[in-house]
Amino acid sequence: MNRHAANGASIDATVKFEVYLLMTMKLRIKMSHEEPQLAAKLAEHGVSVGDAERIHERVAQALGDEASYFENMKKLLGLADQGATSFEFNSVMWPGFSFNATANEDGMLESARYGHMRGDSPSVDSPTELPIWSMDVSEFAEQYGPLTSGRKWSVSDKLLPGYEEYEFSWAGQSYGAGFSWGLFMFSAMSWD
Repeated sequence: MNRHAANGASIDATVKFEVYLLMTMKLRIKMSHEEPQLAAKLAEHGVSVGDAERIHERVAQALGDEASYFENMKKLLGLADQGATSFEFNSVMWPGFSFNATANEDGMLESARYGHMRGDSPSVDSPTELPIWSMDVSEFAEQYGPLTSGRKWSVSDKLLPGYEEYEFSWAGQSYGAGFSWGLFMFSAMSWD
């Protein structure tokens, strides 16, 4: 029996989709030395890294190319309104966050990212101390902004899909921060 979230998306399909998203973060996680968090997040949902890699492959194939990504995402999640140009579901892997996706007028994915529903982000002395996945881009900008937009990768990028970087000034120093699918990944002092 498929369980459903409040928005109609199957919880089982949501977990598989979120495992896919998590595995797209793998390179960035490796670069920031947060690999134990990847395995721990998967273990919370009874998924091994090997299983997650297989899920990632299957979901990536099901999503297809950039032109069909949005429509295939809705099908994969089992959303009832296949004609919708946007949708949102509550995250299973990151409680307190919701995933929002919107298509442009051509039906192609325009934006896809997580947003914090409660806004109860952690209080730390420095942005470098924030835990991975603890806030979204908007919350980060409120606490440490203004942010200057840097490089962004498309959702169909092979290495860092849905990844974006920002620059900002904190305590008189220049910093950078990275986000994957809108979730905080890391922050570090810039190397000027």
